[in-house]
Amino acid sequence: MSILIIVLTGYFAAVTTLAWFGYRRTRTASDFVVAGRTLGALVGGATLAATQISAGTFVGTVGLHYLAGVSFAWAWPGVWLGWIVAVVFVAPKLRESGALTIPDYFARRYGPICRSVSAGLIVVAYTIFLVAQYKASGIIVHAVLGWPEWTGIALILASTTVYSLLGGLHGGARIDLMQSLVMVTGVVASVPYMLGHLGGLDGLAHRLEAIDPRLLGWYYRPREVVAFAASFGLSLAATPLEITRFLAMRDLTAARYAVGVGFIFQAIIGASVMMIGMSMRALFPDLPSGDLASSVMAAHVLTPIAGSLLVVAAFSAIMSTVNALLLVAAASVVHDLYAAFVERPGPDRRLLAANRIAVVLLALVPVWFAVREVPLVQFIVLFQAKLVASFFFAPIVIGLNWRRSTAAGALSSMLAGSITCVGWSLMRQPPFGLDAVFPGVAVSIAVFLVVSLAGSTTPLQDHQAPLAERRA
Repeated sequence: MSILIIVLTGYFAAVTTLAWFGYRRTRTASDFVVAGRTLGALVGGATLAATQISAGTFVGTVGLHYLAGVSFAWAWPGVWLGWIVAVVFVAPKLRESGALTIPDYFARRYGPICRSVSAGLIVVAYTIFLVAQYKASGIIVHAVLGWPEWTGIALILASTTVYSLLGGLHGGARIDLMQSLVMVTGVVASVPYMLGHLGGLDGLAHRLEAIDPRLLGWYYRPREVVAFAASFGLSLAATPLEITRFLAMRDLTAARYAVGVGFIFQAIIGASVMMIGMSMRALFPDLPSGDLASSVMAAHVLTPIAGSLLVVAAFSAIMSTVNALLLVAAASVVHDLYAAFVERPGPDRRLLAANRIAVVLLALVPVWFAVREVPLVQFIVLFQAKLVASFFFAPIVIGLNWRRSTAAGALSSMLAGSITCVGWSLMRQPPFGLDAVFPGVAVSIAVFLVVSLAGSTTPLQDHQAPLAERRA
């Protein structure tokens, strides 16, 4: 335990140093939200990977590989396809519009009502996502250190809120680079040690075969795995969480190279996480929850140094995602609600202060939910991904590339998609066995097309005009 405390102390000291560096470079709201659009390919790729790799990966995905074996790995191509769609069809048009946030683009393209609705939906979806991150930190601290879960929640809340307050995305992106390197080091160092306990890959395969032959094949049916992949892919193609990172890069060339860098980080981490989950099932086949697998491994299987690295890697994944969630949600509240309708337009220094206040308030909201019993962490992550895909895929991905899209179509699409997704998720036996992401996105697209075709086209020149001009 003493080694873990030393490693964690050193890690948080490094985070604080980088956050201070970001604070010194953050002078405007644009610096805080999109790092002044200065990120290069290396830092940009690291922040893409670190933002997507969250508690859902180090706790939830390990838990699903513990439960289901190798088949869940087929969800990763959905993540990568979503990135490709974002960088090819979404990021270039958004950069041309000059928008600072997704709701900002909606204001330019569809009008103020769509801006308000989209900002509200972002806050709701990302509050759900934050619950998963907080809960995972509590699980790790309780399993590894024996402390109450609320102490892990408090640790993540305090540390991430402080560095999000200080440096915004300027500091957060560079911390993401460090965190991506920590994550790779932590998981890569763990895999050979685990396989050594099992007699290599052959030993692992024999043990898993004896426990459940499906662990080496299709535990989940292909239709269920496609649903996982679609949830992540459709969400990432349009999620403000990742798109904001694309907007922060200095140009489209940097964004394209950043996707390649992100692929490398994710491929290494994804393969390692799969091996960790399956190895833990072979060693501890009767854990009460798959979410405990990574923590039990760090506490009881790995050497103190290797276990400490894995715990720090897990905290890195959680902190990077919490930072991204807080920055995007705060921008939605401040830039797209407060500044658009209250301050109009407001001094930049005041907007920067408002962003920092919003970060604190939004960080506190999910705590009440996180300290209670919730489902598996990865299922919370999956639900918010389905929700984001259902209300944003059509008006962003299609709307950016279709001249006939209208404000009425966008608003109707967001509302219809989110209602369908939530309603479908609440059904005990969904019709045709379809996952909620498919009817949610399908209804959203259908409503978007029908309502847009039935109405008058929103003038495209509206979204090309700078926001300040329209305020004037």
